[in-house]
Amino acid sequence: MSALSNILLVDDEPLLLSSLSRVLRLHYTVFTAENGVQALDIIQRNKIKVIVSDQRMPGMLGHELLGKVKDLSPNTVRLLLTGYSDLDAILNSVNAGQIFRYINKPCSVEKLREMIELGVQIHDRIVSMQNEAKTATPAKPATEVAKTEADPPATLLFVGYTPAEIQKLTSKLNMRCIIEHATTLDEAFAALNRVSVSVLISDLNFGEHDGIDFLNTVKKEFPHTVTVILTDIVDATMAIRSINEVQVFRYITKPVSEDSFARTVEEAAKKNRTYQSTPHQNIKLTAETISPDQAFQTSAEKLRAKLVAARIALTKSRS
Repeated sequence: MSALSNILLVDDEPLLLSSLSRVLRLHYTVFTAENGVQALDIIQRNKIKVIVSDQRMPGMLGHELLGKVKDLSPNTVRLLLTGYSDLDAILNSVNAGQIFRYINKPCSVEKLREMIELGVQIHDRIVSMQNEAKTATPAKPATEVAKTEADPPATLLFVGYTPAEIQKLTSKLNMRCIIEHATTLDEAFAALNRVSVSVLISDLNFGEHDGIDFLNTVKKEFPHTVTVILTDIVDATMAIRSINEVQVFRYITKPVSEDSFARTVEEAAKKNRTYQSTPHQNIKLTAETISPDQAFQTSAEKLRAKLVAARIALTKSRS
Protein backbone atom coordinates (compact mmCIF):
# COMPACT_ATOMS: atom_id res chain seq x y z
CA MET A 1 0.00 0.00 0.00
CA SER A 2 1.45 3.36 -1.07
CA ALA A 3 2.02 6.10 1.49
CA LEU A 4 -0.60 8.82 1.77
CA SER A 5 0.27 12.26 0.36
CA ASN A 6 1.13 15.04 2.81
CA ILE A 7 -1.17 18.06 2.84
CA LEU A 8 -1.26 21.09 5.14
CA LEU A 9 -4.38 22.92 6.35
CA VAL A 10 -3.95 26.40 7.85
CA ASP A 11 -6.73 28.20 9.73
CA ASP A 12 -6.97 30.08 13.01
CA GLU A 13 -10.17 28.24 13.97
CA PRO A 14 -9.15 24.99 15.80
CA LEU A 15 -12.63 23.46 15.57
CA LEU A 16 -12.72 23.90 11.80
CA LEU A 17 -9.23 22.40 11.43
CA SER A 18 -10.22 19.43 13.54
CA SER A 19 -13.41 18.86 11.55
CA LEU A 20 -11.67 19.01 8.16
CA SER A 21 -8.81 16.83 9.35
CA ARG A 22 -11.12 14.03 10.43
CA VAL A 23 -12.62 13.81 6.95
CA LEU A 24 -9.43 14.33 4.93
CA ARG A 25 -7.32 11.88 6.96
CA LEU A 26 -9.16 9.08 5.16
CA HIS A 27 -7.27 10.12 2.02
CA TYR A 28 -4.16 12.07 3.09
CA THR A 29 -1.60 12.55 5.83
CA VAL A 30 -2.93 15.82 7.22
CA PHE A 31 -0.79 18.44 8.93
CA THR A 32 -2.49 21.43 10.54
CA ALA A 33 -1.39 24.89 11.64
CA GLU A 34 -3.27 27.72 13.31
CA ASN A 35 -1.06 30.50 11.95
CA GLY A 36 1.57 31.31 9.35
CA VAL A 37 4.58 30.78 11.61
CA GLN A 38 3.48 27.24 12.48
CA ALA A 39 2.76 26.52 8.82
CA LEU A 40 6.21 27.64 7.66
CA ASP A 41 7.84 25.45 10.31
CA ILE A 42 5.89 22.43 9.03
CA ILE A 43 6.81 23.24 5.41
CA GLN A 44 10.51 23.38 6.32
CA ARG A 45 10.41 20.00 8.09
CA ASN A 46 8.11 18.03 5.77
CA LYS A 47 7.49 17.49 2.07
CA ILE A 48 4.04 18.98 1.65
CA LYS A 49 2.30 18.43 -1.68
CA VAL A 50 -0.67 20.78 -1.17
CA ILE A 51 -1.30 23.63 1.26
CA VAL A 52 -4.77 25.08 1.85
CA SER A 53 -4.77 28.36 3.75
CA ASP A 54 -7.51 30.63 4.98
CA GLN A 55 -6.97 34.29 4.08
CA ARG A 56 -8.06 36.07 7.25
CA MET A 57 -5.67 35.07 10.01
CA PRO A 58 -3.95 37.20 12.66
CA GLY A 59 -0.24 37.92 12.29
CA MET A 60 0.18 36.69 8.73
CA LEU A 61 -2.54 36.78 6.09
CA GLY A 62 -3.09 33.78 3.86
CA HIS A 63 -1.69 35.34 0.69
CA GLU A 64 1.42 36.44 2.61
CA LEU A 65 1.94 32.90 3.88
CA LEU A 66 1.53 31.37 0.42
CA GLY A 67 4.07 33.82 -0.99
CA LYS A 68 6.63 32.53 1.54
CA VAL A 69 5.69 28.91 0.82
CA LYS A 70 6.35 29.54 -2.87
CA ASP A 71 9.97 30.41 -2.03
CA LEU A 72 10.48 27.61 0.51
CA SER A 73 8.79 24.81 -1.43
CA PRO A 74 8.12 25.79 -5.07
CA ASN A 75 6.44 22.50 -5.99
CA THR A 76 3.88 22.71 -3.19
CA VAL A 77 0.52 23.49 -4.82
CA ARG A 78 -1.07 26.47 -3.08
CA LEU A 79 -4.82 26.96 -2.51
CA LEU A 80 -6.36 30.02 -0.84
CA LEU A 81 -9.72 30.07 0.94
CA THR A 82 -11.23 33.52 0.64
CA GLY A 83 -14.44 35.47 0.23
CA TYR A 84 -15.41 37.85 -2.55
CA SER A 85 -15.13 40.76 -0.11
CA ASP A 86 -11.34 40.30 0.20
CA LEU A 87 -10.59 42.23 -3.00
CA ASP A 88 -7.24 43.64 -1.87
CA ALA A 89 -6.09 40.19 -0.77
CA ILE A 90 -7.19 38.67 -4.07
CA LEU A 91 -5.30 41.22 -6.14
CA ASN A 92 -2.23 40.93 -3.91
CA SER A 93 -2.17 37.15 -4.22
CA VAL A 94 -2.59 37.30 -8.00
CA ASN A 95 0.28 39.72 -8.34
CA ALA A 96 2.58 37.78 -6.03
CA GLY A 97 1.98 34.77 -8.29
CA GLN A 98 1.65 32.38 -5.40
CA ILE A 99 -1.61 30.44 -5.80
CA PHE A 100 -3.07 27.80 -8.05
CA ARG A 101 -6.73 28.18 -7.08
CA TYR A 102 -9.02 30.41 -5.10
CA ILE A 103 -11.64 28.47 -3.20
CA ASN A 104 -14.61 30.65 -2.32
CA LYS A 105 -16.08 30.42 1.17
CA PRO A 106 -18.22 28.71 2.20
CA CYS A 107 -16.95 25.58 0.46
CA SER A 108 -18.18 21.99 0.78
CA VAL A 109 -15.73 19.37 2.03
CA GLU A 110 -16.23 17.38 -1.17
CA LYS A 111 -15.35 20.38 -3.35
CA LEU A 112 -12.29 21.04 -1.23
CA ARG A 113 -11.20 17.41 -1.50
CA GLU A 114 -11.55 17.54 -5.30
CA MET A 115 -9.27 20.58 -5.45
CA ILE A 116 -6.75 18.98 -3.09
CA GLU A 117 -6.70 15.77 -5.14
CA LEU A 118 -6.06 17.75 -8.33
CA GLY A 119 -3.29 19.61 -6.51
CA VAL A 120 -1.67 16.34 -5.40
CA GLN A 121 -1.75 15.00 -8.96
CA ILE A 122 -0.25 18.24 -10.30
CA HIS A 123 2.53 18.11 -7.72
CA ASP A 124 3.35 14.50 -8.57
CA ARG A 125 3.32 15.17 -12.32
CA ILE A 126 5.62 18.20 -11.98
CA VAL A 127 8.09 16.30 -9.78
CA SER A 128 8.07 13.36 -12.19
CA MET A 129 8.73 15.61 -15.18
CA GLN A 130 11.52 17.40 -13.31
CA ASN A 131 13.19 14.07 -12.60
CA GLU A 132 12.81 12.98 -16.22
CA ALA A 133 14.34 16.27 -17.41
CA LYS A 134 17.34 15.82 -15.09
CA THR A 135 17.91 12.29 -16.39
CA ALA A 136 17.51 13.21 -20.07
CA THR A 137 19.63 16.37 -20.03
CA PRO A 138 23.22 15.98 -18.81
CA ALA A 139 24.72 18.96 -17.04
CA LYS A 140 26.68 21.30 -19.32
CA PRO A 141 30.29 22.16 -18.55
CA ALA A 142 30.72 25.58 -16.94
CA THR A 143 32.55 26.93 -19.99
CA GLU A 144 29.63 25.94 -22.23
CA VAL A 145 27.09 27.51 -19.92
CA ALA A 146 29.03 30.76 -19.97
CA LYS A 147 28.76 30.89 -23.76
CA THR A 148 24.95 30.79 -23.93
CA GLU A 149 23.51 33.24 -26.40
CA ALA A 150 21.61 36.33 -25.37
CA ASP A 151 17.87 35.89 -25.01
CA PRO A 152 15.96 36.46 -28.28
CA PRO A 153 13.65 39.47 -28.44
CA ALA A 154 10.28 38.98 -26.79
CA THR A 155 7.11 39.64 -28.78
CA LEU A 156 4.55 41.68 -26.84
CA LEU A 157 0.94 41.84 -27.99
CA PHE A 158 -1.19 44.68 -26.61
CA VAL A 159 -4.94 44.21 -26.95
CA GLY A 160 -7.39 47.06 -26.34
CA TYR A 161 -5.09 50.09 -26.04
CA THR A 162 -4.35 53.13 -28.18
CA PRO A 163 -0.93 53.59 -29.84
CA ALA A 164 -0.27 56.51 -27.50
CA GLU A 165 -0.98 54.33 -24.44
CA ILE A 166 1.32 51.59 -25.73
CA GLN A 167 4.13 54.04 -26.44
CA LYS A 168 3.89 55.43 -22.92
CA LEU A 169 3.70 51.99 -21.29
CA THR A 170 6.75 50.67 -23.14
CA SER A 171 8.91 53.77 -22.66
CA LYS A 172 10.88 52.24 -19.77
CA LEU A 173 11.32 48.69 -21.08
CA ASN A 174 14.89 47.50 -20.65
CA MET A 175 14.87 44.55 -23.03
CA ARG A 176 14.79 43.74 -26.71
CA CYS A 177 11.22 43.32 -27.86
CA ILE A 178 8.85 43.39 -30.80
CA ILE A 179 5.61 45.29 -30.24
CA GLU A 180 2.34 44.12 -31.79
CA HIS A 181 -1.04 45.68 -31.09
CA ALA A 182 -4.69 44.93 -31.76
CA THR A 183 -7.79 47.01 -31.13
CA THR A 184 -10.29 44.17 -31.64
CA LEU A 185 -10.35 40.48 -30.75
CA ASP A 186 -10.33 39.55 -34.45
CA GLU A 187 -7.10 41.52 -34.87
CA ALA A 188 -5.70 39.86 -31.74
CA PHE A 189 -6.45 36.36 -33.06
CA ALA A 190 -4.84 37.24 -36.40
CA ALA A 191 -1.69 38.46 -34.63
CA LEU A 192 -1.52 35.37 -32.38
CA ASN A 193 -1.61 33.13 -35.43
CA ARG A 194 0.91 35.24 -37.33
CA VAL A 195 3.67 35.54 -34.71
CA SER A 196 4.80 33.73 -31.58
CA VAL A 197 3.63 35.96 -28.75
CA SER A 198 5.72 35.90 -25.57
CA VAL A 199 3.53 38.18 -23.46
CA LEU A 200 -0.08 39.18 -24.02
CA ILE A 201 -1.11 42.43 -22.32
CA SER A 202 -4.89 42.78 -22.40
CA ASP A 203 -7.75 44.92 -21.18
CA LEU A 204 -11.03 43.26 -20.16
CA ASN A 205 -13.43 45.64 -21.93
CA PHE A 206 -14.53 43.99 -25.19
CA GLY A 207 -18.22 44.83 -25.48
CA GLU A 208 -20.23 41.67 -26.07
CA HIS A 209 -17.28 39.39 -25.36
CA ASP A 210 -16.05 38.42 -21.90
CA GLY A 211 -12.42 39.40 -21.35
CA ILE A 212 -11.61 36.33 -19.23
CA ASP A 213 -13.17 34.05 -21.86
CA PHE A 214 -10.86 35.68 -24.41
CA LEU A 215 -7.76 35.07 -22.29
CA ASN A 216 -8.88 31.52 -21.50
CA THR A 217 -9.28 30.84 -25.23
CA VAL A 218 -5.78 32.14 -25.92
CA LYS A 219 -4.29 30.08 -23.09
CA LYS A 220 -5.82 26.86 -24.41
CA GLU A 221 -4.31 27.42 -27.86
CA PHE A 222 -1.05 29.09 -26.79
CA PRO A 223 -0.33 27.79 -23.25
CA HIS A 224 3.17 29.27 -22.98
CA THR A 225 2.05 32.81 -23.80
CA VAL A 226 2.14 34.69 -20.48
CA THR A 227 -0.86 36.92 -19.84
CA VAL A 228 -0.96 40.27 -18.07
CA ILE A 229 -4.25 42.08 -17.43
CA LEU A 230 -4.05 45.89 -17.41
CA THR A 231 -7.50 47.37 -16.84
CA ASP A 232 -9.58 49.89 -14.95
CA ILE A 233 -11.99 47.09 -13.92
CA VAL A 234 -11.51 46.51 -10.20
CA ASP A 235 -13.63 43.43 -9.61
CA ALA A 236 -13.15 40.47 -7.25
CA THR A 237 -15.04 38.06 -9.50
CA MET A 238 -12.86 38.93 -12.50
CA ALA A 239 -9.69 38.63 -10.41
CA ILE A 240 -10.68 35.20 -9.08
CA ARG A 241 -11.59 33.99 -12.56
CA SER A 242 -8.28 35.32 -13.91
CA ILE A 243 -6.47 32.85 -11.63
CA ASN A 244 -8.86 29.90 -11.67
CA GLU A 245 -9.44 29.94 -15.42
CA VAL A 246 -6.36 31.61 -16.90
CA GLN A 247 -3.55 31.48 -14.31
CA VAL A 248 -2.91 35.10 -15.25
CA PHE A 249 0.59 36.33 -14.44
CA ARG A 250 -0.49 39.75 -13.17
CA TYR A 251 -3.76 41.65 -12.71
CA ILE A 252 -2.87 45.36 -12.78
CA THR A 253 -5.37 48.16 -12.26
CA LYS A 254 -4.90 51.53 -13.91
CA PRO A 255 -3.12 53.84 -13.48
CA VAL A 256 0.28 52.14 -13.41
CA SER A 257 3.72 53.74 -13.55
CA GLU A 258 5.91 53.07 -16.57
CA ASP A 259 8.69 51.71 -14.33
CA SER A 260 6.36 49.28 -12.56
CA PHE A 261 4.84 48.13 -15.84
CA ALA A 262 8.28 47.60 -17.36
CA ARG A 263 9.32 45.36 -14.46
CA THR A 264 6.13 43.32 -14.83
CA VAL A 265 6.59 42.79 -18.57
CA GLU A 266 10.25 41.87 -18.19
CA GLU A 267 9.34 39.29 -15.52
CA ALA A 268 6.56 37.96 -17.76
CA ALA A 269 8.97 37.57 -20.69
CA LYS A 270 11.33 35.66 -18.41
CA LYS A 271 8.44 33.41 -17.38
CA ASN A 272 7.69 32.72 -21.05
CA ARG A 273 11.30 31.66 -21.63
CA THR A 274 11.02 29.36 -18.61
CA TYR A 275 7.88 27.75 -20.03
CA GLN A 276 9.56 27.25 -23.40
CA SER A 277 12.62 25.55 -21.90
CA THR A 278 10.91 23.67 -19.04
CA PRO A 279 7.23 23.12 -19.93
CA HIS A 280 6.53 21.22 -16.68
CA GLN A 281 6.72 24.53 -14.81
CA ASN A 282 3.58 25.69 -16.62
CA ILE A 283 1.12 24.66 -13.91
CA LYS A 284 -2.01 25.39 -15.98
CA LEU A 285 -0.79 23.20 -18.83
CA THR A 286 0.08 20.43 -16.38
CA ALA A 287 -3.34 20.73 -14.73
CA GLU A 288 -5.16 20.42 -18.06
CA THR A 289 -3.26 17.28 -19.01
CA ILE A 290 -4.55 15.75 -15.77
CA SER A 291 -8.09 17.15 -15.79
CA PRO A 292 -9.02 18.58 -19.20
CA ASP A 293 -11.66 21.29 -18.99
CA GLN A 294 -14.50 20.33 -21.31
CA ALA A 295 -16.91 22.97 -19.96
CA PHE A 296 -16.39 25.77 -22.48
CA GLN A 297 -19.09 28.39 -22.05
CA THR A 298 -20.97 29.40 -25.19
CA SER A 299 -19.15 32.73 -25.42
CA ALA A 300 -15.79 31.01 -25.07
CA GLU A 301 -16.72 28.52 -27.80
CA LYS A 302 -17.46 31.40 -30.16
CA LEU A 303 -14.14 33.05 -29.38
CA ARG A 304 -12.26 29.81 -29.95
CA ALA A 305 -14.01 29.44 -33.31
CA LYS A 306 -12.83 32.95 -34.22
CA LEU A 307 -9.25 32.06 -33.33
CA VAL A 308 -9.35 28.88 -35.41
CA ALA A 309 -10.92 30.77 -38.32
CA ALA A 310 -8.11 33.33 -38.17
CA ARG A 311 -5.56 30.52 -38.30
CA ILE A 312 -7.25 28.95 -41.35
CA ALA A 313 -7.40 32.31 -43.12
CA LEU A 314 -3.70 32.90 -42.48
CA THR A 315 -2.79 29.45 -43.80
CA LYS A 316 -4.79 30.04 -47.00
CA SER A 317 -3.17 33.43 -47.56
CA ARG A 318 0.29 31.82 -47.38
CA SER A 319 -0.53 28.97 -49.75
